[in-house]
Amino acid sequence: MQNKQNSLSDAANESQATQAISESARVIDLNAPGIASQVSKRILADIDAYCVKTYDDGHRKHLGASLIGHECKRYLWYVFRWCMHKKFDGRMQRLFNRGHREEARFIEWLEGIGCEVYSHDADGNQFRVNACGGHFGGSLDAIIKLPAHYGIPGYVLGEFKTNGTGAAFTELTKSGMAKNKAMHYAQTSTYGSRKEYGFQWCLYLNINKNDDSIHCEIVKLDWNLGEQMVMKAEQIIIAQEPPPRLSNNATFKSCAYCDFKPICHEGKPVERNCRSCKSASARDLKQWFCEVHNAIIPDEVISQGCPQHQSININA
Repeated sequence: MQNKQNSLSDAANESQATQAISESARVIDLNAPGIASQVSKRILADIDAYCVKTYDDGHRKHLGASLIGHECKRYLWYVFRWCMHKKFDGRMQRLFNRGHREEARFIEWLEGIGCEVYSHDADGNQFRVNACGGHFGGSLDAIIKLPAHYGIPGYVLGEFKTNGTGAAFTELTKSGMAKNKAMHYAQTSTYGSRKEYGFQWCLYLNINKNDDSIHCEIVKLDWNLGEQMVMKAEQIIIAQEPPPRLSNNATFKSCAYCDFKPICHEGKPVERNCRSCKSASARDLKQWFCEVHNAIIPDEVISQGCPQHQSININA
């Protein structure tokens, strides 16, 4: 009986606390029962909401080099055609943003040991790779010149990544980036293979987010692989029909937890926008053309679509 009364009392206190802090014009009494706890919860909820709003950039306008090594071309096509934008909560957005914040630390450490590190050009823009009419590309983390005592002349590509703890990081340290991180190897080889850079080597740094252990590796880049990735990107960008599935079995290991499983295997409708419309096609200069309106689609219209929207074929 006493426990029941305590529960009722706690519930009443929490209700009173919620009511007290909901009236923003009032000065609250943090000494009142439950008030401090409720304020704490509200602050955390506001932080989460801020992170979702600030860090979620929506659909990416181009097909990224960081994704091009993905094993499923159909997945990449869904991404490029804006079939679905997955929403993540504040915690996940902070986790994704961790990689961006780590870049400054990597640069600090490299400069601290005497490296010349260039992350932006003279105009303050990141060094980039662009191909396929501007619809494919990515940003280099850094261009690095190592101190003379390392005996490596010229410049190397710098690539900075974060990693979870446990078996994934252990396997990376044992097998190396080229074998263990196929998408990273495809990305860096793509950057290296471009004529404007011509990097033969990549200084790859991957930090364990749990204990700050660093995997450091100088990796020989594969220009042939890089060229193949550009050709792969072009195939995806010009395709008006989805590439074949990895498997027609929705329980296949690579399909079972895929973000696009509801669309690919279950027939869920795609998001409504110009890029998910069968009348739209990618053109040079990062533009999109509409067959219905016989015109280049203005950038500000692409995310909206129009009443003539006809979903791209997701059942091929």
